[in-house]
Amino acid sequence: MTKVHVHELTGLTPDALATYLAALGVLRLLAEQRDPDVRGFWRDEHFVLVTKLSEDEVQEFFLNEYAPSPILAPWNGGGGFLDTDGDADEAGEDERGEVSTLEKLKSYRAQRFAEIQRAIEQAQEFIPGSLVEARRERDRLTRQLSDLRRRIKGLTPDSVEHTALADTLRAVEADRNRARKRVDAVKDQVKAKLLQQVANAWSGSARDWFDSCIILDQSGLPNYAFHVGSGGNEGNQDYTAGFQRNLTLVFDPDGSPSQGAFERLKAALFGHSARVLDHQAAGQFFPGRAGGTNMGAGFGGGAQVNPWEFILMLEGAVALVAGMSRRGQVGWARVASPFWVEAAAAGFGSASEREGSPRGEQWLPLWSQPVRYAELVELVREARAQVGGRQTTRASDIVRATARLGIARGIDSLQRFAYLERNGQSNLAVFAGRFHVRSRPHQGLLEEIAPWIDSLVAYARPTKDNNVPASLGRIARRAQDALFSVCRRDATARDWRALLVTLGEAELALLRSGKSPARRPLPPLSGGWIAAVDDGTPQGRRVLRLALAFASQHRPVERENGEVSFADSIRRHFIPLDEGNTRRPRFKLDDKGHPEADPECVCLGRDLVADAVTLVKRRSIGARSTNNERVRAPRLPLHAWPGCEVTLEEVGAWIRGEVVDNEILALVRPFLALDFETVGKGSALPPPDGSGGIEPLHLLFRLAHLPFDVPVADPERRNETAVTVRLDPEPVRRLATGDLDGALRVVVRRLEASGLRPVFRRAVGSRHVARRLAASLAFPISQNDAARAARLVCKPYAVKDVEDEPAVPA
Repeated sequence: MTKVHVHELTGLTPDALATYLAALGVLRLLAEQRDPDVRGFWRDEHFVLVTKLSEDEVQEFFLNEYAPSPILAPWNGGGGFLDTDGDADEAGEDERGEVSTLEKLKSYRAQRFAEIQRAIEQAQEFIPGSLVEARRERDRLTRQLSDLRRRIKGLTPDSVEHTALADTLRAVEADRNRARKRVDAVKDQVKAKLLQQVANAWSGSARDWFDSCIILDQSGLPNYAFHVGSGGNEGNQDYTAGFQRNLTLVFDPDGSPSQGAFERLKAALFGHSARVLDHQAAGQFFPGRAGGTNMGAGFGGGAQVNPWEFILMLEGAVALVAGMSRRGQVGWARVASPFWVEAAAAGFGSASEREGSPRGEQWLPLWSQPVRYAELVELVREARAQVGGRQTTRASDIVRATARLGIARGIDSLQRFAYLERNGQSNLAVFAGRFHVRSRPHQGLLEEIAPWIDSLVAYARPTKDNNVPASLGRIARRAQDALFSVCRRDATARDWRALLVTLGEAELALLRSGKSPARRPLPPLSGGWIAAVDDGTPQGRRVLRLALAFASQHRPVERENGEVSFADSIRRHFIPLDEGNTRRPRFKLDDKGHPEADPECVCLGRDLVADAVTLVKRRSIGARSTNNERVRAPRLPLHAWPGCEVTLEEVGAWIRGEVVDNEILALVRPFLALDFETVGKGSALPPPDGSGGIEPLHLLFRLAHLPFDVPVADPERRNETAVTVRLDPEPVRRLATGDLDGALRVVVRRLEASGLRPVFRRAVGSRHVARRLAASLAFPISQNDAARAARLVCKPYAVKDVEDEPAVPA
């Protein structure tokens, strides 16, 4: 029976793209060249290898058996094919007299370099003689120019010989510049054909490398997979040239390991401490070793990397084979690198809404069960992350997929790497957090708002035609951050409430920003949001129930059969809405994209008391001016959705200031978008709170401001009757100005005219109390609480002959 060894490769951690890819490289190379049954997984922040090879045999393989993949870039200027090294000569030596790395590798005698040497020869066959001749002429002029500069340094500036050499120098410089332009022109012509020629000629691991970094579309134009830069290079740094150079650092020409190769390998794989770093750049792969300020023991430091890490990370990059797909726009082909999505400047601390990331993000998988390389290849090349049956294209999509088990094949979490421009103009693969794949409650709610957030983010990007303020970009990022928060961990009700509140603020900011007619209010939200933001605490539930009751108010419509339906939500008093389509609401905008002036839009969303008073006043006036029923008295058209009413105790707590106004108003804004048809269906509403004291003054004013008749019992409390109290806007107007006693006198007259006899008639209070009493009428109560209010502040009801009563003017 074969013994199985488990190796803890503590040097290969997932927090940097370099070491993550190096782990894939170790698994790939062992599976393809030594142990087909090798398996690997992640545990305790490092890679674990399961193989029949012992630790010594693993190291022996890399030192003496490993055959490097043909990681070459003939299409790049720094790859050593189109140009050896700037103005190098035709013999393969640069101006310092050193042999180029490609020529060194071609001279290596060990069989392990046969495949890379064959790929080099195949690529060099496609370099035409015209380019070689143009380079030769340019390099000849470069050497001549260098010789002239050395000669002229020792001459007196006014001498005849100096003048003659200066003229010759200027002529040679002009010739060399023309030669350089000819080389560049021929290189451009060669590049157009070279990619397709190399793709047709290379096979095996050479073609795997090509496919992992370059994708040719139907017309033959290249597209790039960003995990290896732009076709294997990043700016002036060519990764393939670095790969070749590091091979020469760890291997001698006869294929044996060079001095120090063993210590460097142990440090790369097992994290052993040793002086193994070489002064070279790792590009975007290793931001922590990019060099610069605070990158060393002093104020700065140079770029450093372990040659084995560099080699293994590019070997691992081969596993991430990219391709073309059609996502988003119909017919628009784009790069489909594994787990690649469009960037989002959110979800990590150093993100900035002003920071562009055209290269997007890569969300690379971590798994805790041993898998073979073939299984990993199938997973990575499929790279299926789905939300709602469609493949993800945005960071917000994939983070939702992680939270809803939308990632197949047993992935435990995803490492997020954002390709950002940092450290000057260098592109770095910045680690942007980890998202665990697990099923979490309420995640289906994100389907309702994620597309709206994506639209908000897109609209918040300033363009020539869309001059939006920076504040909109900031709140768009906050919305994305809140979305990421409820997906990254087991979100609490506080997290969900923060998301919902941010959505309400974003809607208001969106309305007031820019001129685009495409911007829309929040879409209809399901009743599940109520349970998501319910923290179960007494204080939190008071805020929740008061906000829900306020936002749920509609105008009751009595049908011919006596049933009551609800229409005319109070949402139109907060934002101007086009009433044409309630399922896909739109802002009411003018031709210039500005909000239309709407007399019904009277609530500003800044002060709860002011908005509540304004709402009651507006609805009271509307009820009297639009009432066509001459027989029945008008009633306040503010009726809570069934089940959303608050208790008298909860309103009393608010009047006394025991509940924070801003917390209620922050929830009112998004709750206005609730689809109340779904409220109470399949989602439990928070139970009413009957604890605390009742405010008697509120009960008297409430009885005169109800959307229904007051249910009262006769003196014997046997039979119940419905008493109509005619609506009068005068009490609210008086309360709003602080005239508590005057408002109470009007209410008492109204109640007595209806047969209700209040137990008190006078009151003293401050202007602050009076305004809160007026605002409290915007928190609807149930009919049972209305009957309770009548029993508490009115004497037993006695039916009177209406004809004997003097008429009370309306």
